[in-house]
Amino acid sequence: MRNGLSLGDLFDMQEALDHHIRRKQNIPMDMDLVPYLVDALDVEIAELQNEVRYFKFWSADRNMRREAALMEYVDGLHFFLSLGLAFEIPREFEPLPHHYDDIRKQFRALKRHVYIMEGPMQWYIAFNLFLGLGELLGFSWSEIEAAYNKKNEVNHERQEVGY
Repeated sequence: MRNGLSLGDLFDMQEALDHHIRRKQNIPMDMDLVPYLVDALDVEIAELQNEVRYFKFWSADRNMRREAALMEYVDGLHFFLSLGLAFEIPREFEPLPHHYDDIRKQFRALKRHVYIMEGPMQWYIAFNLFLGLGELLGFSWSEIEAAYNKKNEVNHERQEVGY
């Protein structure tokens, strides 16, 4: 796959987690979770912004908290994958990461497209912006995958202990 991105395995892992959550939380399989997933994704992007810190003009410390930012990025990836499953995005497609040269523009474009997300076209645009954001932040795909795998395990464990 282009740029070394392979999403098929991540979609499979996310589908297993989503089923685990539905089962443990007694959520009917036919319940539409898209509005909730979009809201959750919006929150995760805001949490990522908080860790990137680019907008904190009032602070002497505007350095990105890299590890915390990676974790928030991966939380967002979980919700993007859940939305991709809901919109029946093909598991093997050619992602085209897109990014601006300015982090503020990147976040604003991403949030704008997440806000209007109601179907596959908006998902593709927002997801490619999200991938571009990862590039802008300096995250490699291999470290994103590793962090996703780790967080996916944590999320399964959380369901078992009543998170």
